[in-house]
Formats: sequence, C-alpha cells, structure tokens
Amino acid sequence: LPVRDEVHRPRGDPHHQRSERRQPRRLRRDFKAAGNDRVGVGQHLKSCKILMITKLADYPYWLRLVVVVILGLFVINLFFFLAPAIAFFSSKDWPNAFGTLVASFIGAWFAFRFARYQRDQERIKNEVAAGNLALFILTQMYSETRQYQKEIVSPYRNKKDAWLNLHIGVHLNKNLSFNLDDMSFVLEANPGVFADVILEERRYLVLANLIDQHNELIVSQVWPRLEAGGLQIGDSKLNVEIENIIGPSAVSMLKTTTSGIIKFTDENEKSLSAAFRSLRVVLKSIYPLHKFIDFKPT
Repeated sequence: LPVRDEVHRPRGDPHHQRSERRQPRRLRRDFKAAGNDRVGVGQHLKSCKILMITKLADYPYWLRLVVVVILGLFVINLFFFLAPAIAFFSSKDWPNAFGTLVASFIGAWFAFRFARYQRDQERIKNEVAAGNLALFILTQMYSETRQYQKEIVSPYRNKKDAWLNLHIGVHLNKNLSFNLDDMSFVLEANPGVFADVILEERRYLVLANLIDQHNELIVSQVWPRLEAGGLQIGDSKLNVEIENIIGPSAVSMLKTTTSGIIKFTDENEKSLSAAFRSLRVVLKSIYPLHKFIDFKPT
C-alpha cells in the first residue's frame, strides 16, 4: 500500500471523488473554497446572533419612519384631547400645568436613561466575562499542547523511529470550546481575530483526535502484533522486519498519524499563543478600562 503524506482520516482518501449528495456533477470553476470556508469557520459565523443595535442610524429606515408617524399621530390626538379643557384653565394655572407636563417628561426620560444605563452595564459585564473566559480557554489549550510537546514530541522530533517509538501520551481535553453567541461582540469588532480563535479550536480538536487515533492504533494493533511476532521490549530488529510484523496497513497509518501529531503540535503551540495575543488586543481596544487575563508562553 502506498504511504500517503496527508493526515489519515476515516474515508479521507484524496483519490476518492465526493458523493453526489449536495455536490454538482460538472467540473468545478474554483478548486478550493475562498477564505475561512475551507475550515468551516463560515458556518460558525452565520450561527452567531448579533443583535447589538446601539445607534439610531443602525435601525432600518422603514422602522424609523413608522416611529415618526406614530409619534405624530400621538401628538395630534393629544392636541384634540386637551383642546376642550383649555378653556377651563386660567392664566395662573398654565405655569403649573406646563411644569407638571415637563416634570413628567423629564422623569420618564431619566427613567428611560437609567434603564438603558443598567442594560449597557450588564451587557459590558457579560462581554468582559466572555472575553476573559475565551482567553482562559486559549491558555488551557496552549498549556496542554505545550506539555504534550515537551514530554512526548520533543524527544522524538526528526528521528527515524518516531513512527514506532513515539510514546502514548495523555489525552487532550476535548471539552474546551468557545461560546459563539457570547463572543459575537468580537466578531462585530474584528471578524479576522474571531475567525482565528475559532480556527484554533478546530486545530486543537484535530490534534486531540490524532493523539487518540495514534494511542488506539498502538494498543489495539501494533503491540499485539509485535508480541505475537516474538518481539520483546528492547530487542533490536531491522526496520523491514518490524514493518513486516506489524503489517503495511498499520505501518502506513502509524506513520501518517505520527507525522501529523508532530506537525500539528509544533504549529498549534505557536498559533495558540498568537491567537491569545490578538484576542487580548481586540478586547482591550473595546474595553480599555477593564482588566483581562494575561500569560507568558513558557
């Protein structure tokens, strides 16, 4: 069997054509998707619900027109309602009536402004908390990746026997993920940084799946076959003999997963740190007076 360079995935052979489900039969005009659609980010961006309209100009024109018409009708009705009562007011009563009306409007205006202030403060509090949580998740991803790199990958990087002797390491935590709805304010402020953060989550999960696949392959196929072939720990055998004992299919899968683990571990260690810095800069630009967590890569 030929050894493929790409990372092994179930049903991921590049020479197989896609099924006809949701795909056209004719030739494609573009060979690869544009922008972030290649990594599935676009689908996440569409799922984010952004309902943050804070300026009058952000509302649709037809909605503003309807509000103006309703207010105009209200003023006309108020005028016809008060017209019969105007005759009963004397010149001394007008200041009191006008003062009462102005006081009512001022009180209502202050109540509206206070309610809006409370809503804004609550929104800011939630967004700052969501930003710190996203930064913390990135630090967790970086810490687990860095620890795996130091303990498992570094001793066997650039070694020919890495595909066979790379140790079985601990599983990466797959429960680390971002809440896209809570992070929608970052998407509005800087879509590029938002896409980078979501991409880091995808890359981290790819590495975690590769590690699990490698561990399962070692335990379920490689070790039993080596034991059945009479090979003990510490024995010296030619590379060809070991490959014959394990089998070409298992050897091919083992080499591709091992190379993928080393590649993604080294790349993720750098990209996670860069994504953390970029996200923190955006958060500080949105809320410069608030505190956000920070860390220094080791």
